[in-house]
Amino acid sequence: MRDSMSQSPWDFGIDKELEMVETRLQKMVESEEKILTEASMHVIGAGGKRIRPTIAILSYRSLGGEDVEKIVDIAAGFELIHSATLVHDDINDGGSTRRGRETVYRRYGLHNAIVTGDFLFVKAFSLGGMYDKEVVRTTADACARLAEGEMVQSRYRHTLGLDLESYVQIMERKTAEPLKAGAMVGAYLAGGTLEETRCLGTYGLNLGVAFQIMDDVLDFVGDESRMGKPIGSDLKEGYLTLPSLLSMKDSNKAKEVITGIIKQEDPSEEDVRRCIDIVIDSGGVEKAKAMAEFYGMEALQHLGCLPNTEFSEALRDIVSRVLERDS
Repeated sequence: MRDSMSQSPWDFGIDKELEMVETRLQKMVESEEKILTEASMHVIGAGGKRIRPTIAILSYRSLGGEDVEKIVDIAAGFELIHSATLVHDDINDGGSTRRGRETVYRRYGLHNAIVTGDFLFVKAFSLGGMYDKEVVRTTADACARLAEGEMVQSRYRHTLGLDLESYVQIMERKTAEPLKAGAMVGAYLAGGTLEETRCLGTYGLNLGVAFQIMDDVLDFVGDESRMGKPIGSDLKEGYLTLPSLLSMKDSNKAKEVITGIIKQEDPSEEDVRRCIDIVIDSGGVEKAKAMAEFYGMEALQHLGCLPNTEFSEALRDIVSRVLERDS
């Protein structure tokens, strides 16, 4: 059962399936090495939106899939992949907190964190390997793009070379491609047609970009107590995100201040806060929200191929929840 920290705030009529995913996650990370189990549960137990398993399950159910055990395993696999990337991202970025908890590498050490991330990846693919090569290929392709996105993003750290096109490509690879893969695998396992699978994949891709843009927005205007990390984390770590990019485009003052922050290895909290205020005042946050809404609308346009059921309606509802989220 999920603990109070891991309860998803979103209810889409698949609570039973998501409870099964939680049970499967806990079972999958059991190891003879206690530290691996403990470190894995540290990141998994912190919860989150569980949007990846949710999309996979709803895609499956929206096309008439009935074998819950089948989709629960693959949904758990996608969440394990996501958990692995969180562990490795925190190492790369030097993050100290994640979802209100100390990051794995801060709590268990660098070596143990690296091994834990690898362990989670292996466990995820052991689940995916139970299916045919199409499922494995789709999942592996998404993971490869995710790794590519991480490499590209790191190339732009502490630099001003990032443009809007590159930003979107990074977000597609790091966040949207796994959502696309989950939707496509769910559709495929339900016996969906090529067109239905393609449409759900495109839905997942656009939803993923919208989700990541809202993440970037919340890094400027989110509630720290609900997010579990300080606002301005991306700026402090040297990353340009959409609100900053849009502010720099329209305001010389914003460009000057953001440049000063991004190029520093460890800017002060005071400077970061000042930069946040300038980005907000220059309209960068509101313009970023508008772009998220654009991608949300693009996602919705690809659900017309689905039968009208409670599950297809839930896929539509997720779009509005993503755009309205405040944590």
